[in-house]
Amino acid sequence: MNRKFCFFVMTIFLMGQLHSQVSYSSWVNGYLQINSYQGNTDPEGYTMTLAGNGNFNIPNWKVTARLKSAITANSGSYIFPANKISFQPVSSTGQANPNPVPTISDIGIPPNTIMTEGSEFFLIPKSNAPLRNQPSQQNGYYSLQIKFSITVAGGAYLANYPAWTTFIAPMEFTAYNQNNTIIGKMDHNIQFQIGALTGTPPTSTELSLKVNANANNGLLEFSSMQDYKDGKSVTYPNALTVKANTNFQITVKAIQNNFTSTSGKTIPVSNVQMNLLPTAQNAGSSFNTVFLNTASQIIAKGSSTQGANLDYTIKYFTKPNDEYFINAKPDEYTATLQYEITPQ
Repeated sequence: MNRKFCFFVMTIFLMGQLHSQVSYSSWVNGYLQINSYQGNTDPEGYTMTLAGNGNFNIPNWKVTARLKSAITANSGSYIFPANKISFQPVSSTGQANPNPVPTISDIGIPPNTIMTEGSEFFLIPKSNAPLRNQPSQQNGYYSLQIKFSITVAGGAYLANYPAWTTFIAPMEFTAYNQNNTIIGKMDHNIQFQIGALTGTPPTSTELSLKVNANANNGLLEFSSMQDYKDGKSVTYPNALTVKANTNFQITVKAIQNNFTSTSGKTIPVSNVQMNLLPTAQNAGSSFNTVFLNTASQIIAKGSSTQGANLDYTIKYFTKPNDEYFINAKPDEYTATLQYEITPQ
């Protein structure tokens, strides 16, 4: 079964630089062998480190990855689908003062992130735990190391490639602070080889979901008193693309409880509603309107797309005269949403 977790940042801007002391470095194991239709996992596929000296407190940091070009065989004859490769957090270690470094749970790292094509995708969408160091000595050292496993999904599709075909996925990894200023960036090649596959090709459920470029960063901008009075809405046509060979459902959840500004002000995510809009293309789907929440909520159900791509339009909106927005301080508030497709 292939599930795609898609992330994007929803921003609220109400009208009205941090110089980082932390550096980023990373490395990859570089090679993975696939010898069966079950696929394979490298338990230490990608390792990243954030390190620095002295006193600092950096909230809401994030880490992204980007596939720089198609995953191509050394022979140039084959292209490997990016959505068959995924990342899973394994461990966090390091040193900090006076408290230990945050755990995977403290940070809020998604348990599975599938590679996407054409844009950055989040390995760490927006950390719930800051990079924080308050050492007793002036230049006390801080280090946070996070390991991710890299998985190549199993499935009958592996039979499409001759034995001993080697692929390279050219990747760019970037760490950002809370102001979206780059802490550090590194390029790595993830290499894997399809060996002589054993076993019988399985019959598998194939599901994919992609947040398209026009909706990667949603924006609700309150720029006049009428926006506060009437409520604000924004629509992104063809924002989600779905492909499925079975009945499916699409869910959404917020990674954080609040939209947060860089200065620490908050607005509950539950003050924003969203839904997917019906079109002639997806008329057979059913739809729900939801208030954003940290619990997964079903926003659409559909049937097999019969090998075709199916597009959905996203709408975000607020209630008229919402006191949270009326009383909020002018600032830019952000939160991260996660979309998921699963079989019904």
